[in-house]
Amino acid sequence: MPGLEGVDRYPGHLEAQISLHLIFFFPWGYIKNIVYAEKIRNIQHLQDRITSTIETVTRDMIQKTQQLIEFRLDVSRATNGAHIEMY
Repeated sequence: MPGLEGVDRYPGHLEAQISLHLIFFFPWGYIKNIVYAEKIRNIQHLQDRITSTIETVTRDMIQKTQQLIEFRLDVSRATNGAHIEMY
């Protein structure tokens, strides 16, 4: 999983690292898609787009992301970390 290089150096922390990875991955993808939906004119325009986009993230979106993370962790535990395809 990208961003988890060196995980084996911190045994017992894999679940926390996966959770953090997914928590940050969702907002970045969401924010990036909206921010760059139009051509950025300058730094101020970029800052304004980022700020206004972050303000659109709802509590429901965050809760659904957390539920997805918990589900994936449950599947990982149930399969003893085996590779699985999730659609």
